[in-house]
Amino acid sequence: MKSRSAGLILAGIALVAAMAVLATIDGRRETLLFLAVAGSASIVYALAAWSILRATPATARALWLCLTLAVAARVPLLFAEPTLSDDVYRYIWDGRLQRFGHNPYTSPPGDPALQHLHTDVTRRTAHQALPTIYPPAAQWFFRGIAAVSESVFAFKLAFVVCDLLIVWLMLRWLARAGQSPWRVLLYAWNPLVIIEVAGSGHLDVLGALLLFLSFAALSKQWTLAAAVAFVASVEVKLIPIVLVPMFWRRLRVRDVALACLFGLALAAPFLFESTGPSVGALPIYLEKWRFNAPAFVFIERFVHGRSLAVMPAVVGLAVAVGLRRRYRAAGAWAWPMAAALMAMMTVYPWYLVWLVPFLGALETVPLLVWTQSVLLTYFVWYVAGQGGAWDLPSWVLAVEYGSLAVASAWIVWLRASRREATRIVVGDAR
Repeated sequence: MKSRSAGLILAGIALVAAMAVLATIDGRRETLLFLAVAGSASIVYALAAWSILRATPATARALWLCLTLAVAARVPLLFAEPTLSDDVYRYIWDGRLQRFGHNPYTSPPGDPALQHLHTDVTRRTAHQALPTIYPPAAQWFFRGIAAVSESVFAFKLAFVVCDLLIVWLMLRWLARAGQSPWRVLLYAWNPLVIIEVAGSGHLDVLGALLLFLSFAALSKQWTLAAAVAFVASVEVKLIPIVLVPMFWRRLRVRDVALACLFGLALAAPFLFESTGPSVGALPIYLEKWRFNAPAFVFIERFVHGRSLAVMPAVVGLAVAVGLRRRYRAAGAWAWPMAAALMAMMTVYPWYLVWLVPFLGALETVPLLVWTQSVLLTYFVWYVAGQGGAWDLPSWVLAVEYGSLAVASAWIVWLRASRREATRIVVGDAR
């Protein structure tokens, strides 16, 4: 056990070193170097994850040291400039707009009447002709941070706080569920989470925090808290909407009513203008954005119209219905979201942050693999730098989704082998 703990500590130190190197790399201009270092971190993480899933190291002191290393791995990226994504600049713009009394759903950054509101930071916002795409709970969060500071560091720090709160909640849930507390490292050490939260400052970690809070509350039958946290997570991004079946016949009518009223209160100041409801750039996103979505692009050749836009939700809801009886199992919350993501028109790496708090069991190993293989999609920056279109080579898609398929097949085989071994032992005993 001591040797296993020592090995994990060494893995944690290697992870910290990798993140420190990544903090010095411009992912857009030095893409191949970024992928090499990130790939090394993923290998270290995979070895550590497999060790944790196979057996539990004994010493609590070693676990706390590993959690300290998890925090240390975030620090270099927290202070680094985000180079892989410019989403954080939109967050700052949306928060700043609200401070001056403007609605981000109707006020695009490129509006000539709003140019006097720009700062050196907000001028870096992308897609300036479009208003915001982020739902109301996200907007309130942006407004709160901007009221304190409109810096990239302040927003990234707020997201890292959410990140560490997930670690704390997971430790509490693992203790109540009688599972090894070491499994928290499957989240805390995940390179995707560290890169997308501390490095790029992505909002998805706030939604993941609220969703895991909802899951933990529902497992303890704190139904009102579960309902309110779930509505709030959906109003950060729409991804978890597919988990509605998990709550079916498990909430009181009062819980549903109060949660819906809470959601309406969050949305009302933004969505209802004198000219009617406003949803920002969401329709344009659904119609035109395409990235890392081989299943969607294939189906789009044969199916057209608005029904195609709801396909991811239908797929995710179907999986959730099949898994709803296992609502106390974290993995049962991950697979419906993963299925919806696989059917979406756009799959950026940070979307998978929603899954990671729920990936603590053997059955979710394929999704853990996906959280690492998805980092390869940043190869698109190399393609763009060579003058190519914003599109992924077929080999990137083959590696990303192929590794997911291989891991899934391996888990199916492993479980079948264990069932067969159990059947033989029982038969011999009889």
